[in-house]
Amino acid sequence: MNWHLFAFVMALAISFVVTPWVRNLAIRLRVMVHPGGRRVHTRPMPLWGGIAIFAGYMLTCLALMKVVGVRPGIWVPMLGVLVSGAVVFTMGLLDDMKELSAAVQTGIIVGAALILMTFGVRIQYLSSPFGHVHMLILGGVASWIITLCWIFAVTKTIDFMDGLDGLAAGIGAIAAGVLAIMSFYDASRHPDQTLVALMAAALCGACVGFLRYNFNPAKIFMGTGGSQFIGFTLAAISIIGAFKATAAIAIALPILVFGVPIFDGVFVMVRRFIKRQPIYVADKSHLHHRLLKRGFSHKQAVIVIYGICFVCSAAFLVIFWLSRR
Repeated sequence: MNWHLFAFVMALAISFVVTPWVRNLAIRLRVMVHPGGRRVHTRPMPLWGGIAIFAGYMLTCLALMKVVGVRPGIWVPMLGVLVSGAVVFTMGLLDDMKELSAAVQTGIIVGAALILMTFGVRIQYLSSPFGHVHMLILGGVASWIITLCWIFAVTKTIDFMDGLDGLAAGIGAIAAGVLAIMSFYDASRHPDQTLVALMAAALCGACVGFLRYNFNPAKIFMGTGGSQFIGFTLAAISIIGAFKATAAIAIALPILVFGVPIFDGVFVMVRRFIKRQPIYVADKSHLHHRLLKRGFSHKQAVIVIYGICFVCSAAFLVIFWLSRR
């Protein structure tokens, strides 16, 4: 059986079924977000949609741990991703209710990243795209710092993109899908990639299942719990997968697959710095906000960004196929 396809379908089904129940729960508990500020929706919307994504991903991974045959030691990184991801997810749920400060959110993401790294999920070298020469990172401190920066950057940039209906879930599904394809076809050379493909396929399926209710016009938002969980999990999976692959892939993945959210996040932070605005204060300077100002409709702006992500992902897959020859 193709367990990776099964993981995608299972996670999709769980997320699809759980989302309406979560929506009713959020409305009953009044976990809602109201219009105003940088938000573009015009009516109160229930949050906590991230519960459905988390449930689809977590239940699928836990269920398949006992049926997918891989070396016992390979499960250790997966457990690290699940445990630390649960920490980020729980913080996100609290933020959706209480609106935690930027400092508290940062502290929890850093703490979760440290937990992840204790399970051995770290960037241990940086690769050169010219040939297959690896530049080893000397000293454990450098490895921890670089890994921490990568996890924090991807987590926050995916969170930043959660500004239009279906945007963050769509980007998460595309990135996870590319990771799953790459890892699935690389498993013959690197057995560890079997697990990466499984986790990525589950995350992709969970995001797609949620999109049925989150695409414009949305019936529910994923909230911080969903967006930061997706970003954190993608960052963690990519460390186990692409950063341990060939040199060209290790460089291409962050540039291409995560290119849109990362470049958008960098642009926004630089813009705020130049204008002497606090970097952590939300505004309407992100790519999707700029597209709306240029006259794009809500759906058109999301589809344009999807298109950019697809093009970048296709370029990544071309590099991947060429690297295997």
